[in-house]
Amino acid sequence: MWIGRICLFGYLSAYISGFFLKPTSHRNYVLFLQKKLCQTSRFLPFGKYSLRKLMQKSLNSTLRNKL
Repeated sequence: MWIGRICLFGYLSAYISGFFLKPTSHRNYVLFLQKKLCQTSRFLPFGKYSLRKLMQKSLNSTLRNKL
């Protein structure tokens, strides 16, 4: 269940950093988190694609529309 904790931490850190970072810096941070998610979920035998899809949706939801 540790992968769930990592995903939750990534989502919360992206959400909170949206208040403190500039929009372009926040987009780069979310991109960094998505790359790390791909690396950490690489070894999962089942559900890695659905986990990636879910986390990409949730991380992209933290982005603001303005640049």
